[in-house]
Order: sequence, then structure tokens, then C-alpha cells
Amino acid sequence: MQVQVGIDIEKLAALVRSGAVCIADLQALDADTKAALWRLCLHCVECDRELTQSVVVTPYTDRR
Repeated sequence: MQVQVGIDIEKLAALVRSGAVCIADLQALDADTKAALWRLCLHCVECDRELTQSVVVTPYTDRR
């Protein structure tokens, strides 16, 4: 059984970030919603990448 509900995009983003909801489990019913879900998914992936990537600083040395 499926239900149709409306939810604020910021609330949905919080649920996705917390792991409570997965974008892959949602089905967009129109083009605008599909585009919003794609943007949300890409944004969350970018946020995750920023949180998990360690920054490596390599000192510059001029070896001429």
C-alpha cells in the first residue's frame, strides 16, 4: 500500500540526513518534485562528502 503525503522540503532533508528516509524509497509524482528530490539527493551527497573527506595539506617545496 502506498500513501500520498506532502512534506516541507527542509523537513524531508532533515529526515534524509538523519537516515530515517532514503530518497531511493520515494516516488516523485510530478516533474517538479522529481527535480527537488534530485537536488536534495545531490546536496546530501555533497554534504556527506565534505564531512567524511579528510583534508590533506601538502607543503609546497621548490626543488629546483
